[in-house]
Amino acid sequence: MQRNRGAKCREEIDFTRKLMWTHMIFGAVVITLFLFHEVFRWFAGSMVWYGLSLVVMYGFMNGQRCCRWLLALVFLAGAGAGLYFLSRVLPDTTEPRAALVPHAVIPLWMGLANLTYSLGAMFVLFSSRIRRAGETGFVLW
Repeated sequence: MQRNRGAKCREEIDFTRKLMWTHMIFGAVVITLFLFHEVFRWFAGSMVWYGLSLVVMYGFMNGQRCCRWLLALVFLAGAGAGLYFLSRVLPDTTEPRAALVPHAVIPLWMGLANLTYSLGAMFVLFSSRIRRAGETGFVLW
């Protein structure tokens, strides 16, 4: 019975798996970019945010209803932190002499990350496919 648990929601589960894998890859890219820009405080903060999102994601995949809301909240918190970084922190930051990636590209990828995580939060909150997959429970592979 456990083996066939998600058979009735196969399309919903596949869609949600793709969203989760996208978050895991894109989140790791954001963390790496903070490291390459040598913005170490935000690198550490993004590591904590990423770890928290993985814990909440695990609860969501195990069918915990509150974790869908928490995952959307974590995504929105990441987008909000990105907006704060762009508007308050980045203008006061001096570029290190030997940064691997110049600070001029931060607004580009940070804006893309903010938009992506805001849309991801809306999908998690309002998509019936994601809701059904979370109610059924699933694994990433």
